[in-house]
Amino acid sequence: MSKRKQQNYSEAFKWKVVHEVLAGKFSKEEAKRFYGIGSNCAILYWMRKYSGDTNYRQPGKIDEDIPSMRKKLPGQMQQSRIKELEEALEREKQRADLWQTIVEIAEEELGIDIKKKYGARQSIEAKKKED
Repeated sequence: MSKRKQQNYSEAFKWKVVHEVLAGKFSKEEAKRFYGIGSNCAILYWMRKYSGDTNYRQPGKIDEDIPSMRKKLPGQMQQSRIKELEEALEREKQRADLWQTIVEIAEEELGIDIKKKYGARQSIEAKKKED
């Protein structure tokens, strides 16, 4: 028997699935099949988690919280999406800073200009290579 690899889903994806189940677009089982979710209880777990119950890891009745969950969904989904985008932006800023540092070091050590200058014209050698 082979062991399945654990899948990690983004908060936005989890919210989307929970929202579609609560809206009646899918049942939990249909959403599981449609999105290829491997776990048998992931959607129920997500519904408990997003219900606002601090003890969401423990089994209990979820049906009582569905009306309050429907009210919370759009705002919480936006907040999780904002957090996800802020983290992605921070990673990209760090990446841009790294590239900038690499270019500066390369220019210094090689003694050539790598950065494109505003209004710079193409060199004669580069034009000859294109022809």
